[in-house]
Amino acid sequence: MDSLELSRCCRVPVPSEDPDKMGELRIVLYGQSGQGKSTLGGIILGKREIFTSNKDSKKCHKERKTITGQEVVAVDTPGLFKVGDDREEVVEEIKRSIKHAEPGPHVFLFVERFKEISQEKLDALKVFQDTFGKQAVDYTMVVFTTKKKKINDAIMEKTLKSLTRLTDRFQQRYCVFNIEDIEQQESQLTELLEKIKKMTGEKRQPFYTSKMLQEAEEALKIRKETKPKPEEEWRSFYDRCGLIGMAVGCAVGYFICGGELTPTTGAGVGAVVGMMLFVGIAFLGVLAKIKIQTRCK
Repeated sequence: MDSLELSRCCRVPVPSEDPDKMGELRIVLYGQSGQGKSTLGGIILGKREIFTSNKDSKKCHKERKTITGQEVVAVDTPGLFKVGDDREEVVEEIKRSIKHAEPGPHVFLFVERFKEISQEKLDALKVFQDTFGKQAVDYTMVVFTTKKKKINDAIMEKTLKSLTRLTDRFQQRYCVFNIEDIEQQESQLTELLEKIKKMTGEKRQPFYTSKMLQEAEEALKIRKETKPKPEEEWRSFYDRCGLIGMAVGCAVGYFICGGELTPTTGAGVGAVVGMMLFVGIAFLGVLAKIKIQTRCK
């Protein structure tokens, strides 16, 4: 089979009926820095220079344009994981995109490069879920950006397979969009907007609301309050290590003594074996903790 045309790579399960006839289509663009998010926003509204000039901004940027009789509003959000940025401040600004798209966005475009899955992509997904909550999933489509005109079938299949943890999360609503090929942009944009409107037509509530955001914030707050503190988790971990060491030490002492465990022998053997086991497990635990903390920085 020949290489696939990117304009045919959008996939969204949709009903057979014609989509809604809403007066305004509101879009929020979300994603990491350097994934083509601002460029995509500029392509959608035909204002590429304006959007790309704001790509390094720490503030949301809103533009609107009438496209084939449809009023389209696009809100670009600050990119995630920029070096030197405070993540909490960035997330708070991203939340403000809901106000910029009042009464609420019809769709979140989760923008990522068309590359195999990475920890950064999964981290971006987690931040999205924590920020906007479970309900936002129903209003989200993943847009994978690329600069290649055509992608070999084998590479396309392999890359999409690696990205299933993202696409499955959003019920296989995704689109591969070439952000450099000018000849394809008009047809790709038409298809993307149609997919968005059809997706919106499936829903009883056609757009994500500020109430949904409030519910997501409350749910995240409860999770944080009920989650054990790191100090408590590790204290509990060390306590368990000690108990395990004592039990194993007593068992070893029992067998060494031929089934006759005196208090003196049991105490001595149990202490030695228990201490060795405790130190070993605790050491592995500390290594794991260091690795986790290093990854989270």
